[in-house]
Amino acid sequence: MTSLERNIWIGSATLGAVVVGWLLGRATWVDAQAQKVVQTPTALPAIVDRKWGKRTSENERLQGFTIDDAALKEGALLGQRSLIFATSEDLAAFLKRAGDKVKVLNRIDALNALRIGFGDLTDLDGLLDGSEDMGYIFPAYTPNPSGGVVQADAKPLGNRLLEWLGLGEFDASLGKGVKIAILDTGVVPHPAYGDGVNNIFLIDGALDYADWNGHGTAAASLILGDNQQVPGAAPGAELSSWVVADRDGVSNSALIAQAIVAAADAGNQIISISMGSYGDSSLLRAAVEYAQSKNAILVISSGNDGYGQSAYPAAYSKDYQNVVPAVALDALNNHLLFSNQAQTNALSAPGWGVNAAYPGDQMVSFSGTSASAPIIAGSIAAVMSAQNCNAQQALAAIYKYTNEAGAAGYDPYTGAGAVNIGRILQKNTSGIYDAAAASHLITPPRTGVAANVQVNIQNQGTATLTNVPVEVTTPSGTSILSVPSLGAGEVKSFTLSLPNATFANGASVSVSSSIKATDAVYKNNTRTTTYSPPPVAD
Repeated sequence: MTSLERNIWIGSATLGAVVVGWLLGRATWVDAQAQKVVQTPTALPAIVDRKWGKRTSENERLQGFTIDDAALKEGALLGQRSLIFATSEDLAAFLKRAGDKVKVLNRIDALNALRIGFGDLTDLDGLLDGSEDMGYIFPAYTPNPSGGVVQADAKPLGNRLLEWLGLGEFDASLGKGVKIAILDTGVVPHPAYGDGVNNIFLIDGALDYADWNGHGTAAASLILGDNQQVPGAAPGAELSSWVVADRDGVSNSALIAQAIVAAADAGNQIISISMGSYGDSSLLRAAVEYAQSKNAILVISSGNDGYGQSAYPAAYSKDYQNVVPAVALDALNNHLLFSNQAQTNALSAPGWGVNAAYPGDQMVSFSGTSASAPIIAGSIAAVMSAQNCNAQQALAAIYKYTNEAGAAGYDPYTGAGAVNIGRILQKNTSGIYDAAAASHLITPPRTGVAANVQVNIQNQGTATLTNVPVEVTTPSGTSILSVPSLGAGEVKSFTLSLPNATFANGASVSVSSSIKATDAVYKNNTRTTTYSPPPVAD
């Protein structure tokens, strides 16, 4: 191994001083009633507990290795940069004058871009003419279920995905004719969906499926699953798997960028990504922009750190309308505390205790925004096939027909709301009366602001509702409210005061709502929400 190759290897193996804490929780299986579905009767074993990956914060400075303080400060990979050139001729000219002073690690011709490794930063600087866009390469990870901050009463979804999506029974045609790319750790054959997934490797892969990280398999099953215990949102879709993360769930921004470009060029209308980092990579941004120019929708995990911003590339939603951050809810559409916020374009889907496939014909309880992203991606595909529309039209319909969650309207915790395919499929069916106690947002007292609760009632049917009676019980007592008129899809909000004293000493506070009317979906007529002080992570 040459000195340059040795230095590049060191830079690849050391993942920066900042550890991305993409945390996932693991849920305990609970038995709950679900709507009857007609699905492939393939039996799967009981849920097992599996690890998804590991982290490293090592950033050693070995003897002879050029110190790369700039990358170290940014939490980027040492001894590596991305270079984006204005033209292919500029790229070729750089390679000619660089010779063996750099090593090309990745090349993306559609972007006139390189990922290069170097042994000496001074040598690299001498090769540049100032016209290049030089950026860092950031480590990226699939989430690691090592814990995470989540409310104690979070409800796992289990195998009830179809019911949650508003689908009464299994439909194998959903997603048919739609091409979806999943960027992850690879997808192995499984009884939940068969063996029709093609893996395209951008990293070296193990020959034995037993050595594969199961994260990609779990995510894929939430799109393709046709089994009663592991149902997917779009079982008829054509899924291709771009393997960009190794058996430890570790990738980087350049590999993800390369896969995004390749997946878009391959004609995938939807790209699902359940990983990310907190480094803003110019190369990754360019890849996202390229995919948007190809009209591909990117559905991307927002991250699982409870941060007020999404990880990248989900964070690019502020600049690109085809980027959809996925934020996570429990089975009752309550925001999960570990889910990162997203300021624009986000949609909500389950991310707690979702049944998913795992290598070895096994099944796991899958949690985090890693689960939410493929559910949303599959939902877009399902609408495309059912409504005979393109990806942009399907996404617009999903935004329009979401179930309210969290605060009324768009909010960074739950985005535009919870995906519901059933409402889209029934939008032209007249006479559906369905008033829902959609959400509660309990706000504890803070300086200058008294405690309160926002109660949101939504018409999730197709007929206008009149004089909807609502009973709300809080620590202050019971209030009898009425909604005079509520058009299809409309939300009516009531804000009620709560006694500040009930929040003292870390006490929990509960609010219950009940709609006193008979309608199409009785299960959403009642809701109880409990506010508890956020738990502290270990």
